[in-house]
Amino acid sequence: MALGVRHLLLVEDDRTWREGVGRAASEAGFRVSSVSDGAEALHWLRHRPRAQHPDLILLDLMLPRLDGWELYGQLRTDARLRHLTVMMMSTRSGTPDVPLQGVAGFLHKPPRPEALVEELAERLRQLPRRQEPPRMPYSLRLPDESLYALHALPAPVRHAVRVHLLRAAELSATELPLASSWLMALHSEQPLLLVTVEGVRVVLEVDDAACALTASMVIVPGHLRYS
Repeated sequence: MALGVRHLLLVEDDRTWREGVGRAASEAGFRVSSVSDGAEALHWLRHRPRAQHPDLILLDLMLPRLDGWELYGQLRTDARLRHLTVMMMSTRSGTPDVPLQGVAGFLHKPPRPEALVEELAERLRQLPRRQEPPRMPYSLRLPDESLYALHALPAPVRHAVRVHLLRAAELSATELPLASSWLMALHSEQPLLLVTVEGVRVVLEVDDAACALTASMVIVPGHLRYS
């Protein structure tokens, strides 16, 4: 995909437009997540590990609660989010006279969502391809309390849990699934992941700045705790 953009976050309050752009963008080869306003976008971004963040935010400027300009300001002042790139769109003509950091461009919304996606793809092809930094696995931190809980498990279960924790650390530097049979992102004030293996549940705090996962809680089912 042009500019290395694969995952779009569409911020659009008009449901018809949101569905139309989402459908057209998916058909064009993008993976699309969508929210209805700036406040929802900010919550969505802050409650996900960095590996789940979009390659580009397609941002309508006219939004309820938190408009596009306010959201852009929040992104630029948040250390965890200022790496994100935005493509702004509006029905109003005219763009700022000076380039804005983190803004890839401005699109004038045409009558049809499909035309917007065509224009987006063309604009992305004109931009220089960004260089993706190499992604290393996140480090895995197991505080003493978590280690004690894991050591109390039967050896086969303990081994399976450790394997899955290491796998979560590898996946944290890539595209994590929102939910799978053993790994999911939790909604919380800070990014959290939940690893579930053989009934054992491990909550991992995600520190994107340090590229680390810390096991903050290990929940062991009764039949394993007393076996």
